[in-house]
Amino acid sequence: MELNVNVKSVSGKKNRMTTIPVTYSRDVMTVRELIEETVQFCVNDYNKRKENGELLRALLPQEIEDKASQGKISFGVIYGEKDADLKKSVDDAVGAFSDGVVAIFADERRLESLDEKLKLNEIQSLTFVRLVMLTGRIW
Repeated sequence: MELNVNVKSVSGKKNRMTTIPVTYSRDVMTVRELIEETVQFCVNDYNKRKENGELLRALLPQEIEDKASQGKISFGVIYGEKDADLKKSVDDAVGAFSDGVVAIFADERRLESLDEKLKLNEIQSLTFVRLVMLTGRIW
């Protein structure tokens, strides 16, 4: 089952939204299983890009402006030597959802529980939003 996943960060001057098609193994799953499969897709994609050693390319003026508003202008090259750890990444993502640091929306409805069942064939898109603190303190 292929589904469009919107990954959104609300930090920075502009809201950034990226849509990526993700293939899931089955039509019905819990939110925990959804997170696990989404993270597995992202980790595999990251490790593949790192392995392929993507070539540097010139940035367009709009890309430079967008990256400058985020606070870092880069070519998107992965400089680390280690592959991403799938188990740690899944644990971190599940923890972030449980702690309320990440919100997941199935179309317009916010998912609340890790044990909630989803029918992916009834959903048009998923949106992952990383939430940021409005104050300079932690809690």
